[in-house]
Amino acid sequence: MKKEEVLNASRKENGNKDLAEIEVQNQAGNYASRVGALVCCLLSLLSSILANTMIYSPWVIYFSIIATHWIVRFNKMKRKSDLVVAILFLILSILAFVGFVCRLLEVRV
Repeated sequence: MKKEEVLNASRKENGNKDLAEIEVQNQAGNYASRVGALVCCLLSLLSSILANTMIYSPWVIYFSIIATHWIVRFNKMKRKSDLVVAILFLILSILAFVGFVCRLLEVRV
């Protein structure tokens, strides 16, 4: 195949979008999910300061999103440093989930 045929096939497959445009959309989605989850966590922190109680559910969501991001990076690039970061965020996610469940059981009793 010639270069133009490959480019035309790629554009047809991706809805006539350039590679740069697709990359920008992917990055925007990554940033949006992280910013949204971070805002949720900051609101959780603010409410915990004002109400003297910790809300764990936003932290579970935030750490899960970040852990998933690093796991995907590890799967694509096979760098051990990405795996280490993914494991750390996964541990934080599990700890936040345990705190969330303990909080639910505390409120229930």
